[in-house]
Amino acid sequence: MRFALVLFAAIGSVMLPVATSYTVGNGPSTSTGPAFSRRNMLRTTLLGGAAFGAQLSRPSVAAAAAETKVRAADAELIQSTSDGYRAALADKEKFVADLASETPSATSPLPPQIPAATFQKIAKMAHDVEKMEADDFPFVAVEYAEHAGAARDFAKCARLGRIGENGSAEVALDYAQRCVLEMEEASVVLDTLRQALDL
Repeated sequence: MRFALVLFAAIGSVMLPVATSYTVGNGPSTSTGPAFSRRNMLRTTLLGGAAFGAQLSRPSVAAAAAETKVRAADAELIQSTSDGYRAALADKEKFVADLASETPSATSPLPPQIPAATFQKIAKMAHDVEKMEADDFPFVAVEYAEHAGAARDFAKCARLGRIGENGSAEVALDYAQRCVLEMEEASVVLDTLRQALDL
């Protein structure tokens, strides 16, 4: 719609200054400006429309800056989450004991899970690394999500492992240990994704 209005305005701007040579009765031709030329008008209109269309298709500086900002935020989330896994797994015994204790920490010791949309937006920045080709980035991201999700499920089970008729310290400990195993897998996969992004 916007292009059509500009095109119409361009045609008008060409037609207004174009004077017509006309003859009144049998008298001499009276000229009020350059001769009317349909070919010149069409050429000018097409050139103007093409220039305007190219301008519309060119991304604005603001849009490019916004996209760069989003990519930086996504990269920061991946990097901080990877660091969170490393910190949590630095002392596995302490992590398991806290998760399986009668009074576990009020806050979850697990890093937040990275949304799939984050990997989708940043996938085009990935490159080949030793353990993964760039084209496999989305599939490896799914693998990370599976392990990260399983770790969170086991963490919840560990917190509830002492509750109920079948609950016990052993049940809570078993779930806590399974949680750590899934966290280790998630951490390894996330490190690969991080390397592919040079983070």
